[in-house]
Amino acid sequence: MRPLETLEYGQAATTTTEVLMSDPLSPQPTPKTQHTVPSFTSPVPGLVVGMDEEEAEITRGLGLMLRRAALLEYTLHGLLVHLKDKRPAYSYQPQATGGQLATECIKYLKEMENELIPAKHRADLIEYLETSVDRFKIRHHFVHGVLDFDPESQQWLTHKGNKTRKTLPEIRFTTSSEPWELAIEFDHLNKKILELDIEYFGEPGDPSQGEPARVSVKR
Repeated sequence: MRPLETLEYGQAATTTTEVLMSDPLSPQPTPKTQHTVPSFTSPVPGLVVGMDEEEAEITRGLGLMLRRAALLEYTLHGLLVHLKDKRPAYSYQPQATGGQLATECIKYLKEMENELIPAKHRADLIEYLETSVDRFKIRHHFVHGVLDFDPESQQWLTHKGNKTRKTLPEIRFTTSSEPWELAIEFDHLNKKILELDIEYFGEPGDPSQGEPARVSVKR
């Protein structure tokens, strides 16, 4: 493990009067079950020179996490246009972020007066959406922050600007496994939200095209 040579965040992380910093994490246990992914040769070798196994793990995890987050964002947009009956689908909120889409869905569901979605499923959906908002906030640290290894604490951290206190950067400790854990959560949330979207707004699928009996369609 090594710090980026051009960024000395180990020093910044110790200056608590100049940054917004989370507490260092407790030592992370080694997972009981470990899985491998296929090895590959980088098409741009220069970008991975000096990368050790842990940095490769977090880098791959980031890619998978971003893909799963994007899929959830796509599903959330579909749910929102279905709830509000907006057509064509991309005439409404086409550039909204995942967190914005989830928040608008929550607001609409809480104000919903009809019984299109029963109270129990509405409550479940709101819970999934609220969790999505929180997970997208964590994703932002990886997407909009600089990822670095702090030699003093021997931990990974992200370093980004802060909207509330604009003069202070925000530092958040993380682990090489967190992007993978986020990917799992985004995948789970997507499946749960999509199931309810299909149940109440789905249309017949086309088995000849390998589709299930009902599918979610953006029109």
